[in-house]
Amino acid sequence: MKILSLAPFTSQEKDILTKTFPNHQFTFTRGAKLTQDMIDNCDMLIGNAPDRINLNRANLKAIQLASAGSDTYVRKGVLNHNTLLANASGSYGKAISEHTIGMILALNKNFKTYFNNMNNHLWQEVKNGKELYHSTVIIVGLGDLGYEIAKRLKAFDCKVIGLKRTLIDIPEYVDELHTMDKLDEILPQGDFVILCLPQSQETINLFNKKRLLLLKKDAVLVNVGRGSAINTNDLKEVLDLNHLYGVALDVIDPEPYPENSDLWNYDNVFITPHVSGGFAWKSVHEYFLNLVIRNIKHLDNNEPLENEVDFTTGYRKIVKYN
Repeated sequence: MKILSLAPFTSQEKDILTKTFPNHQFTFTRGAKLTQDMIDNCDMLIGNAPDRINLNRANLKAIQLASAGSDTYVRKGVLNHNTLLANASGSYGKAISEHTIGMILALNKNFKTYFNNMNNHLWQEVKNGKELYHSTVIIVGLGDLGYEIAKRLKAFDCKVIGLKRTLIDIPEYVDELHTMDKLDEILPQGDFVILCLPQSQETINLFNKKRLLLLKKDAVLVNVGRGSAINTNDLKEVLDLNHLYGVALDVIDPEPYPENSDLWNYDNVFITPHVSGGFAWKSVHEYFLNLVIRNIKHLDNNEPLENEVDFTTGYRKIVKYN
């Protein structure tokens, strides 16, 4: 099998792949150097191809994305109907959960103000703040990422309420689990609301002005899923009403976020440029490499892929292996 990889594997990881699968032919390149001819002559693609490349090719047996999101790939005509698609869900949870907790603590403990004070050599106390301890935290989108966040929140003795599309047995570290149709009913309970949603037609602008005002006046809103889940203009309107204690955004609509937007200037807004996950982190490399290895083996054995995407829903299929 000819396997083309766009993923940022290290030299050591490339060596592991080629030695694990000596009968397969690997080509390692990056998106800027990718050509249509490379796609037309491979059986499996690892990574996300740029828009200029046509992926609707009968020779492509499978694509293993390097992203958890797959919304642009499930659109009709983007892929050949025989091409299997798997996302990278599970790869980023540990890294993003650390970033999430960090942003929350930065807002709670006024670190943004203290950093500015430190630069100005100013010894000055901020009289207000928040605690995670014994707080109620709502995680909207309780997939792998949401679960990793819930696990870490339990160290702060939080009550964790999860929301997802379909009900499952309540997992460890989660106190309550509800379907998304209960969102408006659950939101007013949250001291902290964390969005871990993928992008779909149902999630775009899910948090508009009306829904943002359902949150407690002193709630903290965090988005580490997709920026499109929050209507950015509505968010500014709500903040101007002095609603919400603070907002932490690692994703935002649009990206890159314009430097002339006044949202940067809000004292209670913490923005990072979509850096919480990604291949800067060791945990991401470890999980993704092993996911790729497992899925090459599944493809060799004519088995369903792990994280295989359902083109109807855009979410992962539930697959059980013998």
